[in-house]
Amino acid sequence: YLNHPLREDQSVKYIRPGLEVLEEVQRTGDIFFPKNWAAALLGNHLSSSAYEEVVRFLNERPDYSPLLKNKILQAAYPLYRANN
Repeated sequence: YLNHPLREDQSVKYIRPGLEVLEEVQRTGDIFFPKNWAAALLGNHLSSSAYEEVVRFLNERPDYSPLLKNKILQAAYPLYRANN
């Protein structure tokens, strides 16, 4: 699968595009889909490059939806723990 630890180096490039469509996912999906999307996107990522990608995405969007930001932070919690 895409987020297998052995494929992490190759799958980091999908984090930014996946986060960029999260607002659209919220608009077009059901109430639980954004949470599941973020969890599937960030699951099993523990590298510093994945961590930096999430931090950079959030820092570039200070007015990002708090609801979606919290879903990203929840999904990225293991990633933050591994890099702090």
